[in-house]
Formats: sequence, C-alpha cells, structure tokens
Amino acid sequence: MTKLLLTIFIYIHVLSAVISIGPLVALIPILTKMEKSDVANLGGFVQAFQTSITVVKHAGHVLVLSGVILIGLSAWTWTTSWIVMTIAIMVGSIVFLAKAFKPTLKTFGTPDFHKEKFIAKLRKSTIIYIFLLLIMLWLMVAKPTIW
Repeated sequence: MTKLLLTIFIYIHVLSAVISIGPLVALIPILTKMEKSDVANLGGFVQAFQTSITVVKHAGHVLVLSGVILIGLSAWTWTTSWIVMTIAIMVGSIVFLAKAFKPTLKTFGTPDFHKEKFIAKLRKSTIIYIFLLLIMLWLMVAKPTIW
C-alpha cells in the first residue's frame, strides 16, 4: 500500500511541476505578440498572463503539498542537502513571484504604464522565474549530495 501511495504522490508531484513550469514557457511567445500589438489590444494578453501566473501559483501549492507528503512517505529527511536547497530556492522564488509579476501587471491601464518597460519587466521576470523552477527541478531529479 505504501508503494502505491508513493507512486501516486510522485505522479501528482511531477504533474504539478509540469503545470507550474508549462504556462511560463508559453508566456514567451505571448510577450513577443505583445511587443507587436497596439496598447489598445494588450488587454487580452495581459489577462492571459495573469491567468497563467495564477495557474502556476496554484500548481505550486499542489507541488509543495505533494512534496511534503513524499518526504513523509519516503526515506528522505528534511535535512537532506538537496531538499534543504530546494526549499531555500522555493522560498526565494515565492518572494520573487510576488514581487516580480503582480506590481508590474497592476501598472497596466494606469498612468505608470509604459509598454516597452512593461514587456521588458515581464520578460525578465518570466526568464528568471523559469530559471529558478528549473534549478529546483534539477535538484529534485538529480538529488545531488551538496554537503
């Protein structure tokens, strides 16, 4: 029974990892379309961006919960180096997610909105966040002994 539960939670964990990274990768072509679009037509792209970030955030909740359960079901401990590093990067990525996207997206439709700066900030934040997620993915897959 424990092996079946472990398999189910590994599947949930991997699926939520895919769902938390996938929409971000899809945002890169959306950003390119935003550059070519008039300001009047950006609303739909901004909404797609906000929806993608919401999906990523909620998939991250499932990812964290399934990860906690997996640690409880497996032989890994909370002091294992790759787990500690994953948690540290995850905390940093949560802070980054909150500060990188929401304030920028809130400027849309306000006097503070400048299309070029807006898109450049979103692109930079998207690339950094994908990079952070890929580091965590590498830690979870490779499980390196860091100390």
